[in-house]
Amino acid sequence: MPLDLTMLGQQVRRMSTAMAARVDATSERTAQVAARFVQETGNEAHWREAVSLSRKTASWLFAQPHEPLDTVCDVPPLPTDYALAATDGSQIERDRHGPADCYLINTGRVYLRYGEQPRARLTSEPNLYYRDEDMYIIKGAQRTAIEGNYLSVRRDIDELLALTVLVDEFLIDDNATLPVLALQDGTLIRWALAGADTFVQDYFLRKYLEGLAHLRQRGIPVASYISRPRATELLGTVRLMFCPDVNVSDQRGARCSECSDVKAGREPSCSICNDLVDADVLAQRLQEGQRGPLCVSMSRINIEAYNNWHGGDHLIYFFYMRVGRELARIEMPRWVALNAALVDRVHALIYDQCVRGQGYPVALARAHEQAIVRSADRRTFQRIVEGSLLRAELPATSSRKQEKKERTAL
Repeated sequence: MPLDLTMLGQQVRRMSTAMAARVDATSERTAQVAARFVQETGNEAHWREAVSLSRKTASWLFAQPHEPLDTVCDVPPLPTDYALAATDGSQIERDRHGPADCYLINTGRVYLRYGEQPRARLTSEPNLYYRDEDMYIIKGAQRTAIEGNYLSVRRDIDELLALTVLVDEFLIDDNATLPVLALQDGTLIRWALAGADTFVQDYFLRKYLEGLAHLRQRGIPVASYISRPRATELLGTVRLMFCPDVNVSDQRGARCSECSDVKAGREPSCSICNDLVDADVLAQRLQEGQRGPLCVSMSRINIEAYNNWHGGDHLIYFFYMRVGRELARIEMPRWVALNAALVDRVHALIYDQCVRGQGYPVALARAHEQAIVRSADRRTFQRIVEGSLLRAELPATSSRKQEKKERTAL
């Protein structure tokens, strides 16, 4: 038997006991952190400056508040008619043990219109990449393979470009008569590029931000939905609130003297935030459908990369919204976030989508269903590739390791 379920069951029980103890231990800390956050309402300008000064020297992420910290907004009125486009993608990775060096990205595309003239269009589009320029990012003698995290970024770009096509096909006409929205799954911040070389960032971000610019030019607001987020940017700002050495006037930012006491066994004041996430800060304040304050992600990729394109119009903002038992993170570019009417539209339409989808936006769920590549599809794809290579009189063999995995023998 490949998995010893008896031994595993014992470990799972121990894990459950430990997790229950950890919840009890963190509940009091969570309440203190949330209370301190709200207590600083009215001091937003001070903390915006503190974050700006501290983000380059601190070892954690920050968010800069754009609205009062105690902001709680109910769901705006839902329009009778609205339309939206959504995309999601999946992929077949490059496999060095396979018969051909290639990868496939399948993008699910969904258009939904609600109201007096309901309409739905659900499609998918597979794209096979195999050319040299598809497999590598090339700059002079440098060749960076598009695989792993970079392949995921490539899929994100395909999803956004598919969204622009949907907008041109359907939402342009609708935009003149009813509220519309372009929706993506996951983050709009390309975190995988944070530590990448500049030429790699430029290769991906140019295409991605041009896609966002296309949506803005068409007058279509775009937002993304993150279920059960684990971000700690807002919590990073709360850490500053517990730091005794934050001093905006002398430009020092967060250079906490308490941190030097860690080696001596003394924990700094901000350790109360350890193991918490942004959602913990707002969870007790937000009721069903309500959202918290708009904030700007102060991540390096957002501030130093996104901010350099199109005058910073695509800098990513976010807010948290209560959907059932979880807080979802909603992201949008600056040109949407600075328009109160568009923020209300994003809030109302995404929440309605969650209600229709029983806790998750129905448009994104349908897009995922269109995009998913199942095991049977992968096997069929491999057979098609092998057959095509044979007909072209090319080698169509897998590596010995792959053949061994497919055949079990003693």
